[in-house]
Amino acid sequence: MIKNALILFISLNLIGCNIKSKLSYIPQDHYNQKNNTSYVGNYLTANYSIKKGDAYTASRILNRNLNNLKLMEIKFFSNLVSGNFNTADKVSHKLKVNGKINTLYDLPKYILKIKNNDFKGSLEVFKNQKLFFNVDDLNNLIKLWIKETENQQNDLSRNNYNNTSVHELLILENFYNSDKLIKIADLIYNNNNNLNSHDFFLLAGFYFRVNNFEKSKEIIKSKLPSQFDKINIINNFSKKKNIFRKVQNLSFILASKIYNMIYEDSSKINNSYSYQKILLEFSVFLEPKMDISKYALAEIYSYEKTYKTAFRILDTIPEKSFFSLPANLKKLDIIKSSSLNIEYKALLFKIIKVWPDNKFVLYRLANYYKSKSLYHKSLKIYKKILDHYDTNERDLFLYASNLDKIGKWKEARVLFLELLRKNPSDTFTLNYVSYKLALKNQELELAFDLIKKALEIDPDNGYFLDTLGWVEYKRNNFYSALYFLEKSVSILPRSAEVIDHLGDCYFMLNRKKEAIFEWNKALKYETNINTIKKIKEKIRQHDRLL
Repeated sequence: MIKNALILFISLNLIGCNIKSKLSYIPQDHYNQKNNTSYVGNYLTANYSIKKGDAYTASRILNRNLNNLKLMEIKFFSNLVSGNFNTADKVSHKLKVNGKINTLYDLPKYILKIKNNDFKGSLEVFKNQKLFFNVDDLNNLIKLWIKETENQQNDLSRNNYNNTSVHELLILENFYNSDKLIKIADLIYNNNNNLNSHDFFLLAGFYFRVNNFEKSKEIIKSKLPSQFDKINIINNFSKKKNIFRKVQNLSFILASKIYNMIYEDSSKINNSYSYQKILLEFSVFLEPKMDISKYALAEIYSYEKTYKTAFRILDTIPEKSFFSLPANLKKLDIIKSSSLNIEYKALLFKIIKVWPDNKFVLYRLANYYKSKSLYHKSLKIYKKILDHYDTNERDLFLYASNLDKIGKWKEARVLFLELLRKNPSDTFTLNYVSYKLALKNQELELAFDLIKKALEIDPDNGYFLDTLGWVEYKRNNFYSALYFLEKSVSILPRSAEVIDHLGDCYFMLNRKKEAIFEWNKALKYETNINTIKKIKEKIRQHDRLL
């Protein structure tokens, strides 16, 4: 029962008035209407918001005093998930007064005690209880802090710190000379398999404080992913606004640990987005500058397609933050998902001015040009990526496919075959080259051999089966082609291209009615105007022959 505490509140979406199950849409501003002051109106609208993953709206709907227990439960849950821990704590007191018992009701009290530096008091909250996440992970750090605070001798040698975590290292730094902790930091760094980007920022900060600037730079350059503006981070690491350069207090350390808890051991934490939101809001509540937690929180709302909330959270990450570039890249992804093409272009070109050489920004610029069929421009971007970064198979593939787009198939073919020499199991390239050869009606035996290799590795791939079917079609093996194309359509029933191919194959086998049926079906899913015209022309020509 305790283990499933939060599920109780999630299940409120399925309890109560049956009317809500019949509603297909409730406007976001519905709670502002006069008739929504009733219990049913509040209940339906708040539940609808929570169902969408929008606890922020639900908490606003229920921001006044309530007497109904069901509404109070929803109010508690929505404020807890949206990070309004003071309100959640007040509501929890009312629920307990009314006889409601749940371990989760004590979570806001635990959070507020830590926020107010009442660390001993926080240890008492869940002393004999377990919560939905492993509170011991935080309590052990709090106990270490209290222990070192009360340690009068400050003798580091009396303790065994061989298995120290990066968070424990930061606690010890508050009580011992940083130089005495270098060996511990080196052990953490050398055993870095479980460290994430934020951990590396913490380690870079530690080495910076002990004046090992080269080690700090090395961590930033080699350990952070390319989504970060590494040059800017190195150049600004010594600035006062950099939260990683100073010795950290316990709130910051706990906020960092809370962020890690989501990713360290999935068996300890329910994978529900609501769980993750509570932890990330907890992290930001303790340390408002914990931008990585803000980013992760926005990412969850983006997954849930609550884009407005995701954008609002990303906007709280300052332009000077080391996480500004990842935040802006995430904004681009959100805008693209929303099909806001004008806004996407405006933000993309704004970002490219600030980060003109970042690989991930260049990828998006190249993809933008490709989407507009401006292949010469996208080719230049991929060439720039190849010239400025270590060549990898993905970059070389993108460059070669762009050469193909501008009619330089011979040059592209050389690069594709070079890729296959390096990696004969590259199914994506095997399929691409085979399909292109089939379209061009060239080297059909080679095309056949390549796609057969791809299918040996991935035998149920619908796209690969379509390619094999089309290669067989071009080789005039129509019955063999039909077998593979029908199998492909069964896997990809809404692929206009595959259905169109099947129609062509039926036609060559003199099954003209079936061919026209498939072509008409392809039109339902095709979006390219030129392809639609070609399919309609086939139908027009052959329909007369029936």
